[in-house]
Amino acid sequence: MHDPATPAPPPGILVADHFRQPLGYSTRRPNGTRDWLITFTLGGEGRFTLGGIERRCHAGDVVLLPPGVAHDYGTASAGAPWDFYWAHFLPRPAWLPWLHPSEPGAQLFSLRDALGQQRVVRAFERLLPDARALGGWRAELAANALEEVLLVIRSQITAAVALDARVALVVERLGQLGGEPVSVAALASEVGLSPSRLAHLFKQQVGGSIVETALALRLRQAARLLAFTQHPVAAVAHEAGFQSAFYFSRQFKAYYGQSPSAYRQAMRDEG
Repeated sequence: MHDPATPAPPPGILVADHFRQPLGYSTRRPNGTRDWLITFTLGGEGRFTLGGIERRCHAGDVVLLPPGVAHDYGTASAGAPWDFYWAHFLPRPAWLPWLHPSEPGAQLFSLRDALGQQRVVRAFERLLPDARALGGWRAELAANALEEVLLVIRSQITAAVALDARVALVVERLGQLGGEPVSVAALASEVGLSPSRLAHLFKQQVGGSIVETALALRLRQAARLLAFTQHPVAAVAHEAGFQSAFYFSRQFKAYYGQSPSAYRQAMRDEG
């Protein structure tokens, strides 16, 4: 019998850690998560059950899980503890081509190049203290370290497939929307697809819907404005493309785990 499902961290916050877990450790999420999950094995042996198939992880192995992929993972053997880094994250738009799998679903890569493994380890060593700290600068530094991890992995995976050009164009357009409403029909017309086909292709490759991705982009823009300007929260909401300051505050707290005012204060305290 499986253990009860393991709750996932809230989406939108970069959460990471370094675990060394003996046999008996397990995590099961039958509905997946709303964010991406990456693990990098340093030693010991881990296991991932994905789609009913068990895969084993050893030193240098990377597992990358998109949102919504059911997973069950844990320590695989009674020998050395499973020693691994992990991070839950929502990708920046520029990362999406690096994350796109050669086929839908989870991905497992093996980094056999020693220099590549060392770079990933050093990046995680920088990422962890910054991800645990409060403040905009530390959050940006943590994201930069994770970006290096993803770049190193991408540089060593020659078989990876780029985003569909039409999806890539839609991602670019979403970044240019400003305060304009999101129209899936207009975006679909621009790239020559039906709205339903674009919506399916986009979610398959990006991991979230068009509307969810647009919301994430606007919230991240708002976070930058809160961090580096003195604009009132209502003005930040408007500049980031939100028509209602109340709706903005509610979405911001759901995404970042704190209100816009608390987020700004945390960054000032950090600075």
